[in-house]
Amino acid sequence: MKDAEIKEVSGDKLDSLLEMVFYAFFTSPGDVEKLIKNKHYFKEDLCYAIYEDDNPVSGIMLKPIPQNVRGVIKNMCGVAEVVTNPEARRKGYAKKLMNLAFQKMKENKQIFSTLYPFKEEFYERMGYVTFPQYRTAVFSPQSLVPLLKMELDGSVERINIKEGIDVYLDFIKKYQLKTHGMGIKHDTEQARMKDEANYWLAVAKDKNGEIIGLMTYRITGFWKEIKVRHFYVNNSLAKYLLLQWIAHHADQVNEIHLPIHPDDNPEIWVNDTFWGPKGKIVSRDWVPSCMGRVVLVDKISGIYVGEGSVSIKIKDEQCEWNNKAYLFESKDGILDISETEQYDCELTIQGLSAIIYGCYNLEDFPFKKWGDMSEENKHKIEKLFPKKLPYLHADF
Repeated sequence: MKDAEIKEVSGDKLDSLLEMVFYAFFTSPGDVEKLIKNKHYFKEDLCYAIYEDDNPVSGIMLKPIPQNVRGVIKNMCGVAEVVTNPEARRKGYAKKLMNLAFQKMKENKQIFSTLYPFKEEFYERMGYVTFPQYRTAVFSPQSLVPLLKMELDGSVERINIKEGIDVYLDFIKKYQLKTHGMGIKHDTEQARMKDEANYWLAVAKDKNGEIIGLMTYRITGFWKEIKVRHFYVNNSLAKYLLLQWIAHHADQVNEIHLPIHPDDNPEIWVNDTFWGPKGKIVSRDWVPSCMGRVVLVDKISGIYVGEGSVSIKIKDEQCEWNNKAYLFESKDGILDISETEQYDCELTIQGLSAIIYGCYNLEDFPFKKWGDMSEENKHKIEKLFPKKLPYLHADF
């Protein structure tokens, strides 16, 4: 059996990791040099590779991403580019790299972690739980034409993202403060949007010139599609200003692809948009549902919660430092966590992660083998951690 060694990689040594990434996730053979030329965008990331006899065969990238968790920005690690060359698969290398990743997260005080899985089952065993799938509304711009008759008290400005990157970043960082689950990649990687300059930025403003919403998009060709990448609005005026902007393209494009948040219902925005062949709402097809987990249970304190308290014993097979009993208590709506000897129930780290991120039914836990709770304890948990729908935003 070949000797295997994990090494941190950076600079030119990152090339071999990116070659593995290209083989795993891109059309190949292809222009791998284009990806390698982008390696300077990853200089804030921690990158590791497993070598067999000095030959890199597996790798991982760890991205520092601040994330809003129940109203508070916390340190989060985005796990990306978990890859293994075909000849080295089925040797447990991905698991080894993930275990190293958890140690690095602990060292860097990254309380949460998210990722986009190649296989949900594998990452659930590593403690992650699946978020609601991103959805895309697909419809004809003709259905929005009636909006052109509306006199809206605001305006929309179109600029290339290259010139508008500061406007975009300023808005999404403010938007993050009110969006549970939202993570934003570091500015070094955000600069890639500016450098590639392949998105339009539509900025919605109210009558006073205040920015109240924005949309990034590209047009694939005449009588083809407008593909929206981001659609963020502070209020209904911003939403209808941007929808009206899309309506102005009714004689230019045939179809609109608009990403929507888990709690959005675009079928009620404009009549006659989503029925029969006119429109549909589909799962986003180019990326799977993201997943998330708690890495440092004792550092969750400070997030906004409901009322009451509950004590839980946690079982975490990867991050053994979490294997304790904790009292989760609301103090004036702020979560306080302390260790305790007595506990009301036992949950796996998957169960706790599902509760913190807020998108699961507690009745499902026994079927997922995340733990079992009495009706009294379910009530305590639901009261302390009201349901929420996370929206990650960051793609990686």
